[in-house]
Amino acid sequence: MANLRARALVALLVATPLAAQWDIRYPDMPARTYEEALARYKTCLARKAFRYHHEAREALAAARTPEALTLLVGDYRTVKEDAEQIRYAIADDFARFFEKPEFLPPLLALRDANKGPGDVWLWYHTLRMQTDHGDEAAVMEVAHADKNALLRAAAIAALGDSRNGALKDAIVPNCAAFPKKESERMALLGAMSGALLANKSRVNAEDYRAALTAYIGLLADDVKLSHVGKVQMARHLQIILKAPAPFVDPQSWLDILARGELKTATKQTTTATPRFFGLETDGERMVYVVDMSDSMLLPIEPSAKPKGPITGPKEKKKKGAVLDESDLPWHQIGTRWDLARENLRISLSRLTPDKEFCVVWFGKQAGTLDACKGLMKATRGNIDKVMAELDGIKANMTPEQGKPLPPTGRLRGDTNLHGGLRLAFALHSKGFASSAAYVDPLALAEGCDTILLLSDGDPSIDDFYEEDKNYHEARIVQSLERGEAAPDVPTVWVPGPYVAGGLAHCPYIVADVRRMNTFRRVRMHCVGLGEANMTLTKALAELGQGESLQVGKAR
Repeated sequence: MANLRARALVALLVATPLAAQWDIRYPDMPARTYEEALARYKTCLARKAFRYHHEAREALAAARTPEALTLLVGDYRTVKEDAEQIRYAIADDFARFFEKPEFLPPLLALRDANKGPGDVWLWYHTLRMQTDHGDEAAVMEVAHADKNALLRAAAIAALGDSRNGALKDAIVPNCAAFPKKESERMALLGAMSGALLANKSRVNAEDYRAALTAYIGLLADDVKLSHVGKVQMARHLQIILKAPAPFVDPQSWLDILARGELKTATKQTTTATPRFFGLETDGERMVYVVDMSDSMLLPIEPSAKPKGPITGPKEKKKKGAVLDESDLPWHQIGTRWDLARENLRISLSRLTPDKEFCVVWFGKQAGTLDACKGLMKATRGNIDKVMAELDGIKANMTPEQGKPLPPTGRLRGDTNLHGGLRLAFALHSKGFASSAAYVDPLALAEGCDTILLLSDGDPSIDDFYEEDKNYHEARIVQSLERGEAAPDVPTVWVPGPYVAGGLAHCPYIVADVRRMNTFRRVRMHCVGLGEANMTLTKALAELGQGESLQVGKAR
């Protein structure tokens, strides 16, 4: 029966819009009474696939009744299957559908009884809701006095994203008593960076400036902040104060804050700037998240090629010379994968040995290259090993029983973009965090600070791809990547919610990446090839304070 199995395109998952400060464009949920919502909830929970379990909670939450909330609170406490991801989704549902003050007491009771790393997201949402409803004093108490640095960070992030949050009284004490442990430092730094950035329009307000001055003080030598931490601060300060460069010393920022100008000229650097497909970036720890779906074997579009002759090898540059896009060997580039590989070669060659990097690929699944299982130094030897592995990746032209072979062959299947990003955020120098990666100590202390994403299509699959019965609620296809129709069969494979599913803005991916980056503040640059979902790549780049580029189109 294996060769009769087909794959299902996920039906639209829909919901009412979030509050303005959450700003994720969910589509409308069909109007249901509580009884109708409860019936759908029970129907979906009786099924096997994660996608239905996710929908069950969302459908119930959309009823917005005390009875629905009671059931969801119980689910949060007791869920066993895919518990970590389901709890994140339920916490989002609490924020989306139960924002009224009368719903807060059971949510606060749930929160106070759950203080594990995976519960920090619940704390963030409920703390923000408390602030919105005027209980800022209780939130400030968590920000000041809680012994758990992650919960203090959650309170700062919540104050920054709320309608009523005051930042001075949360940020100044945390800067004055800045912890020594690196993971705690980075979590607090990520929360403060995000809160200050979200409120940058208040830059001339006295209380905001007091918070910003305390934050700038963390750049002082006696704080001994890591260089990665200083880079994160400099990125955010450059945006907030519209500065000419991302300075890593406190005096430059204090001068700009006081007078709008610098006392001394900035030193110029002569080192090569990291870049990918022409997008320049800063950063110390780079993760390249590269599409290896089957469609990457398609020929590149004419618009992606330079004008003029492209035949014949280019003159080889001297050893140690800095490469750029003018050095692309166009005579060897025919497919999207060729173009991706050669741009990777240029980008890696520009990294200095003090930088760290990793290459994450995504197709039907996601993983790292064998040559870089975690973040590693950008030495010549390490880069050569990675490029040797990349050069060895070729199209597979062997037919598989019961599956049509694409004309260009197979690379690594469908487009699991969400899985690639999940892995990128979980990586550190010793491998990757297996749970609660968004607040994992090693991922916070040693994880990436820059993600460079490349994709050529819509996300069509995720890490929650499971076999289930055919409930005749979605169109059945043989390949999510190509969409060929399939015969009606009793068993199908169902992706989770982290796919396009007909929604160009992919709200569930955007919401989950926002969670993953709330305490990290990783800069994300996104490159699109071919039929890339540029609505999604632009949203992800905006989340990461980066740039989005469609190859072949003017920036």
